[in-house]
Amino acid sequence: MTGKPRSFAHSLIWNLSGAGLPLAFAFLATPSLLAGYGSERFGFLTIIWALIGYFSIFDLGIGRALTKLVCDRLGSGRIAELPDLATTAIFTMCSLGGIACLLLVAAAPILVRSLQLEAALHRECVLSLRILGISIPFVIASTGFIGLLEARLRFDHINRIRLLMGMLSFAAPLLMLIWSPSLVPATIALAVSRIVTTWLYFLAARRSDTTAILAGRFRATHLRELLKFGSWVTLSNLISPLMTQLDKIVIGSIVAIHLLPVYAIPGDLINRLSFIPVAIIGVFFPAFSARWAAGNRQGVLSLHRDVASVMLATMLPIALTIYAFAPEALTLWMGREFSLQAAPLIRWLCVGLLANSFARIPHALLQAIGLPGTPAKLHLLELPIYATALWLLLERHGILGAAIAWSGRMLLDFVLLTTLACLAVPGTRRQAISLLTATAVGAAIMCISPLISSASGRLILCVAAALMGGAYAFTLLVRIHQDE
Repeated sequence: MTGKPRSFAHSLIWNLSGAGLPLAFAFLATPSLLAGYGSERFGFLTIIWALIGYFSIFDLGIGRALTKLVCDRLGSGRIAELPDLATTAIFTMCSLGGIACLLLVAAAPILVRSLQLEAALHRECVLSLRILGISIPFVIASTGFIGLLEARLRFDHINRIRLLMGMLSFAAPLLMLIWSPSLVPATIALAVSRIVTTWLYFLAARRSDTTAILAGRFRATHLRELLKFGSWVTLSNLISPLMTQLDKIVIGSIVAIHLLPVYAIPGDLINRLSFIPVAIIGVFFPAFSARWAAGNRQGVLSLHRDVASVMLATMLPIALTIYAFAPEALTLWMGREFSLQAAPLIRWLCVGLLANSFARIPHALLQAIGLPGTPAKLHLLELPIYATALWLLLERHGILGAAIAWSGRMLLDFVLLTTLACLAVPGTRRQAISLLTATAVGAAIMCISPLISSASGRLILCVAAALMGGAYAFTLLVRIHQDE
């Protein structure tokens, strides 16, 4: 088993690269996009980006279910079932994508009228949404191909394509500015880029030597199995992105869409930094599923401890650095006037980033052990609480209130998911208490870091945290290699 630890590290590097490099490009491209499209068009462009991701929930959780079920088949030696399982999943997802496309095309005028946009932009925005709808079936199908590749631990294939897709998400609208500041050419370019990258995912999945993608038959029994697991994942995936994007929709509706970039730009940066915990969880989720299916409970507990330690060592230095240098970094990036408005927001969002990163661990664990309904029900409970808090805090504190509400929801989610995971998997209690304590200490360090008036002092603190975190994570990976 000497290959598995190396596979974890290798896969993690690919996952981080596949999302990290596009984030760096987005950082550079955002000022030009804001200047080129203007506040209102750029605000609507952020909604288009959000919708591209949000409509992936129409896969009904089949993408994640496919990863788990393929892992189960591989672990139990039932490889002959893979072609039919893959074909059933992809056919179903393409059909669901067609339905989602029709819904977006029909609902486009309603969505645009719900926003405080200039009347002159309405027709342009409606047409942009309808063009976007054409790409939705491809977006949904791609999650199935990714699910197959994740089950085979082919994170290198996934992230080569993800890197291209992430770059095109910003490069395509930027290039379209050469011809027009209208959102229509930008949306056409985004739709084409999604179609191309989905085709590349398909080719990569087809080259996977054991899945024999689309070589099998549609089986109703496989569909029931996929939907049984996926339905709960869908509910969770429906509510979680809704709560993630609800703040932008509410700001655009009840405040003013021209203020949306002040919130959306730091908010989008923080959301995109979630690629790091997503990358970590994406690598270890198949291992959680395989070990639980094999009855290796001690292996699950060991993996849970290791994932939590890697997450803490990685995310705390990042969140601390952003929190400590928010005013200076935003001034260099977007200008002093923007920084004065956005720095308090991004500091609140950093607290939420830290909590959300750790919440992904119990969330993935509960899904991997066959309890996808638990986080889904929890998210259903959180939705009205968050919506109420968001509304009240927006009225009282403006867009700063939206950042406070978002971070508060992430903290609540972290605590509740951790509690439920402890009840479901005996033995994780001590690990969970340690993680909660470490998170509280880390948040406290973040909050006091601005009290260090000297920039050099804050820099020393952040560099020390990064070096210690990196050294600890490296030591941990070496130990995992030796243990395996």
